[in-house]
Amino acid sequence: MTENSKIQLVPSIRQNVEYQYDHGTESEPGVIPRAVDEVFDYIKRALSNEFLLRVSYLEIYNETIRDLLCPENDNIKIHEDRRRGIYVSPLTEEVVTSPQDVIQVIQKGEANRHISTTDYNLHSSRSHTIFQMVIESRQRNNNSTTLKPGVYRRMSTMASPGRMESLKISQLVGVASSQEHGKLMHAFGHIPYRDSKLTRILQTALSGLAKVVVLCTISPAIASLEESNNTLKFAARVKKIVVSAKNDEVMDDKALIQKYRGEIIELKGKLEAANDVLHKEKQTTQSMISAERLQYEQELRQMRLVRTALKERQGIDHLTRLILTSSSVVTLPSKDLPEEIADLTAAGPSGGDDSWKLVRDLRRELEQVTADKTSVETQCAMMQTRIKSLEKEIGRYKGLVDKVAQLEAELSVSKAELQLTTLLAKGDKDGPDQDVN
Repeated sequence: MTENSKIQLVPSIRQNVEYQYDHGTESEPGVIPRAVDEVFDYIKRALSNEFLLRVSYLEIYNETIRDLLCPENDNIKIHEDRRRGIYVSPLTEEVVTSPQDVIQVIQKGEANRHISTTDYNLHSSRSHTIFQMVIESRQRNNNSTTLKPGVYRRMSTMASPGRMESLKISQLVGVASSQEHGKLMHAFGHIPYRDSKLTRILQTALSGLAKVVVLCTISPAIASLEESNNTLKFAARVKKIVVSAKNDEVMDDKALIQKYRGEIIELKGKLEAANDVLHKEKQTTQSMISAERLQYEQELRQMRLVRTALKERQGIDHLTRLILTSSSVVTLPSKDLPEEIADLTAAGPSGGDDSWKLVRDLRRELEQVTADKTSVETQCAMMQTRIKSLEKEIGRYKGLVDKVAQLEAELSVSKAELQLTTLLAKGDKDGPDQDVN
């Protein structure tokens, strides 16, 4: 229900299966009733969306397009539009709200088809028909509209070999088959979609841009062996085709402008959120840096005080050594120096001499200063590590600033795209659809 969908029925000749296969019976419904029931079952489950269903029914007879819902419509042509793609206009479309409405529309179109007698079938269709159901859906809280078309078509092969319309039908089937085969063989050259009305209308399906279901039917009769074999060969080629279906979004100018406005508002919100986060992190970082700086300044002052005290104590120690040397020189005769030193050493600790006490105190203070110096050096190393960590955080904040600049650039680009889209929308309103028939 989210991609272009194509159902293609290719019955073999000598089979009167069209009405029975398409519509079936009440106990065994056909292809169209089953597909329609599936569509409406999906709509019942999609509670968040609202839907609009339109159906059309056309016939290609001798390369002439006829509107089966309004045969009086003439001059029907194939058009190609940048938004709608390939479409047929003017073509009657009827709004349906139930599976019964769809079946009634099909029966109305069947009554206007070309049917004639052939060698194999008393009521053989002489044309190709395309039944198309266009499903438009949108979310209830969104103005953007997504177009999801599904197409059912029936292709019957030849009847009486001598008639011109039989030859034309065979040519159409041959062109479709050759194009499918060319798609399979990756022939990326020119594909003659315009060789027939049928292949032109089915260009989206034949080019692999839609999901395609091909139903081929054959007869078990021996008389239909050749035709059944050809049908199976065609089915084998089609089975190997690789398609790449995609969603079709159709938006009017107001919805498109609103979409871009929403994107701009979203980008502005992201930018404001990024600015708020950046501002908060900047304030936090500044507070952390200020606190760290204050702590570093205090520790630096303490280090300077310790250094000054260390220098003073080193000077005192030096003076103390000088005093001890002077005392030794002044108070001790040279002849009795060893004995006096021994006496001084022996009497110092127990004799309460002030000089020895001062030396011991200075040594203890020197050891304490050395320990304090080691501790300060350790703290300095930790501070250097912290400074490097803060420098990394500052670099990360600079990255956030660059991200904000990138968001501002994206916002500017979105504004420019909005202006360009508005200009293109005005241009599309002024220019009529191009007739590419």
